[in-house]
Amino acid sequence: MKPFLIIIQLFVLSFALSAQIGRTYPDGHGGRVFFPFGDISFADEVVDFQVGDPGPIEGYGVPEPILGIPDYTGDYEKKYVTLGYGGSLTVKFTDNILYDIPGPDLYIFEIGPDVEPVKVYISKNGDDWIFVGETGGGLSEVDITDHVSPTDIFRYVKIIDVKDGKSGRWPGADVDAIGAIGSSINFQLSSAVLFDFGESTLGEDKDELKSIGEKVAEINGLTIIEGYTDNVGSQESNLKLSQERAEAIKNYLINNHDIDEGKVKVYSFGEKNPVADNSTEEGRSKNRRVEVIVFPNENEDSKGVVGTWDASKWGDLHIYRYGNKIAGWYESDGGEIVGEMTDPYTFEGKWVENDSGKTCDSYVYDRNHWGSLKLKFSKDYSTFTMYWGYCDSPADEKGLEGVKK
Repeated sequence: MKPFLIIIQLFVLSFALSAQIGRTYPDGHGGRVFFPFGDISFADEVVDFQVGDPGPIEGYGVPEPILGIPDYTGDYEKKYVTLGYGGSLTVKFTDNILYDIPGPDLYIFEIGPDVEPVKVYISKNGDDWIFVGETGGGLSEVDITDHVSPTDIFRYVKIIDVKDGKSGRWPGADVDAIGAIGSSINFQLSSAVLFDFGESTLGEDKDELKSIGEKVAEINGLTIIEGYTDNVGSQESNLKLSQERAEAIKNYLINNHDIDEGKVKVYSFGEKNPVADNSTEEGRSKNRRVEVIVFPNENEDSKGVVGTWDASKWGDLHIYRYGNKIAGWYESDGGEIVGEMTDPYTFEGKWVENDSGKTCDSYVYDRNHWGSLKLKFSKDYSTFTMYWGYCDSPADEKGLEGVKK
């Protein structure tokens, strides 16, 4: 099984780590899709939009509604973009990245009665594109396995309407969101915080770097450290500086967090792959960075809890697993579960509903009807017993029995 990865960015560390909650999202056609990293999995920035000809009616040829989580609920809400006949849209992931995991890696949330096809391309830098497939025929998911290497990471996705019929008020594909199922947190360490200008010795303030080291040690997998600079100075000196800074981060992690040196690799890229405009001081500052990429050991058995369960009066419960993360949803009422396996046969987490017998003071998944949940699975994973409680109370009320379908 291939690993998943995390890239750590200093200034939003606490937010992003708290956002790593796997959950499911409505696919616009009655089903749901599981994203292991939850809300951060979706596109964050529109890079380019070329509306097709003919285009949609006024108000639907605006690309920004595609950003963030899928939120279209029906009717004529302007919560999606219509590409127009042959139109194209390019988006960027900024707080996450796309890479290859087992199974589908990318999901295009095309809404409406039909899944209108688009060609899908991905890119590391926004300039060099790889064609990875075409949606349509009821399928909106894309598996990039045959087109990339296992540790390749991508920040850009481009979709192009394939001109499958141009009549009507909304010609072309209607897209609510673009999400990376094969996703991880994307953080960059600012060299301005870690190093003096032009230097490669770490400064005194290591508090946030310490938090990163603790996370790397917890994951305990292959760690890749990449060093980058701006374009000031010669290419040779920039390559050397980026190498030395990446080595400094490596040495810190090894010496302070008991990280196995054999699991750490360092690469220097100098001024290559800028993330901002080198013609401005602000842009150059963003380009002076070190990225830490962690590939955790993914040895969890993906079988067992995964699948569809007959949950009695709540109908079918669909459970997904990614590493130790667990999420699921009920077909009957859209209720959800989220948590982790605390041992091979025990799930502990939360249930979330649109309504319940008690209202909580806090929110989970933007709802204040939730509670604690425990599922005890049989040794052969054919049944489970549910235990639950309201809000923060313990999961000590015995609930229904679930049966694997």
